[in-house]
Amino acid sequence: MTRPGLLLLLIALITVGVYAHGLHGPLVFDDHQNLAPLQEWLAGNTSAWRVVLDNGSGLLGRQVSMASLVLNVQLLGPEIWGLKLGNLLIHLVNGVLVYLLLTHIARTQAPVQGSQQDVVRWMPCIVAGIWLLHPLQVSTTLYVIQRMAMLSALFTLATLIFYVMARQSLQARRHGRAIALVGAAVICTLLASFSKENGVLAPVLCALIEFWVFAPVAGAPRHRLSWAFIIAALVAPAVLALGLTLTQSPFIVAEYANRPFTLAERLMTQGRVLWDYIAALLLPYGPRLGLYHDDYIVSRGWLSPTTTLLAWLGWLIALAAAWRLRLRAPGVGLGLGIYLLAQALESSVFPLLMYFEHRAYLPSVGALWAIASLAVLGAQQVASRMHHPRRLFTAAIAALLLVLAAATYARAMVWQSEQTLLAQGLEHHPGSRWLRSDVAQELMRRNPPDLEGAREQMNALAVSPQESTRRLAGVWQLLIDCSAGKPAQPSSKSLAFGGTASDIEADLLLAMESLANGVFSTPCAGLSPLDMADALHRVTSSSSVPDTHFNIRRLRFKEAQLYAASGEASKALDAARLAYSGTREDAPIGAFLAQLELNAGNADRARDIATRLDRQIPADDRTGREILHGLMDQVDSKANP
Repeated sequence: MTRPGLLLLLIALITVGVYAHGLHGPLVFDDHQNLAPLQEWLAGNTSAWRVVLDNGSGLLGRQVSMASLVLNVQLLGPEIWGLKLGNLLIHLVNGVLVYLLLTHIARTQAPVQGSQQDVVRWMPCIVAGIWLLHPLQVSTTLYVIQRMAMLSALFTLATLIFYVMARQSLQARRHGRAIALVGAAVICTLLASFSKENGVLAPVLCALIEFWVFAPVAGAPRHRLSWAFIIAALVAPAVLALGLTLTQSPFIVAEYANRPFTLAERLMTQGRVLWDYIAALLLPYGPRLGLYHDDYIVSRGWLSPTTTLLAWLGWLIALAAAWRLRLRAPGVGLGLGIYLLAQALESSVFPLLMYFEHRAYLPSVGALWAIASLAVLGAQQVASRMHHPRRLFTAAIAALLLVLAAATYARAMVWQSEQTLLAQGLEHHPGSRWLRSDVAQELMRRNPPDLEGAREQMNALAVSPQESTRRLAGVWQLLIDCSAGKPAQPSSKSLAFGGTASDIEADLLLAMESLANGVFSTPCAGLSPLDMADALHRVTSSSSVPDTHFNIRRLRFKEAQLYAASGEASKALDAARLAYSGTREDAPIGAFLAQLELNAGNADRARDIATRLDRQIPADDRTGREILHGLMDQVDSKANP
């Protein structure tokens, strides 16, 4: 093993040590929702294949990631620490792949022209080590369901390595080997895409490498196949995305109807977000890192805040500088290109939430390569004026790695318990509604529950300038009061159900469903099941969110259940019909609607729904098939009394 390889091995061992305490931490955010199918499989209610194939969290299904979670449980059991250990192992593999990719690139194109061979040899290892140990990666590695982002990164890195090796083989006129490597790159691209949709950017990054790293020598024309690949993989997707955006394609803009920002506001904001990821890489102040960034200020205009315009001007200057340095320090432009293009899905026109640290997981490889190239360029300028520059730079790099290791250890310690995560979040993100909601839930789970403390959290959200946040606060106030056996306050009901709901995001949907389930199972003075059904009806009827949106249909389903429990069969039937879309994801709504149709004497309608469900519910979905069989028996008995 080479000396850089031995150093990377040492860094990998240190990485395991600094992450160890965090492996015993809690599940967070959408971990619970995405891991629920694993619990159903372990309980014998469904098959492993259904866990792999039925994930609905992404456009392509993310089957590779779900398969890895099933395998993880098979090998290490269902405990949380085993799932987080699986993530850590993937992180270590990714660190090795980062080293291999940068090594192959550096052999073809030195990051800084005129740099010594030792720089070319050691720089990939140092960048990979910094990437492995950086505290910014903690919220990806210890966030179980970000296995999806990590696996997508793994196969994307493998794609890039195979592509670079294929191009090097072509230069050496080893055409058979090049074809085999391109085939491997195609397979890895598919695996990356079915891990998480970001994987579709792998060919884009390959085209960037083709353009930047494998440029022809001065004066020579670029081969037409090279141009064809660059145009097909890089230019054409950009033109297509621009066209879809300008024509307001529903594929891009539809979900903005349920967001508290517009497409233009998101684009303006992302200029600042991308700089903030860079700032977190350069100055990783631990307490400001973490999960709760929903309080990120949205740019409402180029000067609101003023940093919006400055951020975009900064990107124009950075791109211009990288182009100017393309011959002297090509690593700057390559790294910057990787950083920006790897963000092309999650920091562009698609209506995703504004800021998540895991989005910088793979792109940070490019950012660190660019920063390291600038550092080497600067070191070249000052080395001649220094005594023993090699010793000084070596000591500085060692100190940096140790500082990063200490910072990551501190972050992992925070991640070892829900209480420490929440306490640090409250200190630095007091405006986060996700955080306040999680704190309220933690206080309510205590024995005895701290209901007053939970209500204080919601009182803080009740004065938010954002309508949906105030509505969320009202729903939580009702949840807390009803849990305490107190009557529902009119002010809380007005906050929760009054006015027009401009957006109903996932946290508000889940809070409303929890409140509905609570009043259904336990009486709450001032908020009966019928009252709750009427309130949900007002929200869904007056909301500016389209009737066909999944969250609206989910609330109408809950509305129908409450009406049915309150003896309002006609209203229940109307709500259920509006809720049901006929798709497989609506199978529970369909089964409930079929039952209501039967009760209303509409046996033919019930049979049509049951027949559709019979085609949609897989044979190995035991619970679903049992419900369907019971429904079919009732339909048959109505038809043949």
